[in-house]
Amino acid sequence: MNKRHKSSDAHVIRSLHPSSVIESRHFLQQARDLGVTEDELLRAIRAMLADGTMRRYGAVVRHRAIGYTSNVLVAWNVPNERIEEFSSVIDSLNEVSHGYERARYPEWNYNVYTMIHGHSENECLETVEHIASALGLSDYALLFTRRELKKCTLDVPALLARD
Repeated sequence: MNKRHKSSDAHVIRSLHPSSVIESRHFLQQARDLGVTEDELLRAIRAMLADGTMRRYGAVVRHRAIGYTSNVLVAWNVPNERIEEFSSVIDSLNEVSHGYERARYPEWNYNVYTMIHGHSENECLETVEHIASALGLSDYALLFTRRELKKCTLDVPALLARD
């Protein structure tokens, strides 16, 4: 694993996806399956994180099971020259799980979207107010979730197999 190739990176990433067991040495079995040491696998993961091949590695938490029962998609009208400033503000907030910049439309002048989670609608609104106040924004639309219709995680191994 000294020389890195895109195909070996994809192989490493595929090996990481299926494990959902929490263990003290989480990557040991994946390393064995790849025929490398645990240390070599960890170095490869760190290298992919460092060079941007892999943006992050984490777990999906079922937020409703731990008390986060409310969420709101907020569409923001953020001046184009302030997108980076907006990004810096939301980046520091754990309540914001997603943030995207999208195109504006004549009938819908919102260009930034955030998904905010909370234990209640009021808690979500507090986060919205914090963001709005920090940036001096007043033009936004709140779209509270009423019911979850579909939620799934990406099948990363299947996506990688398309290459």
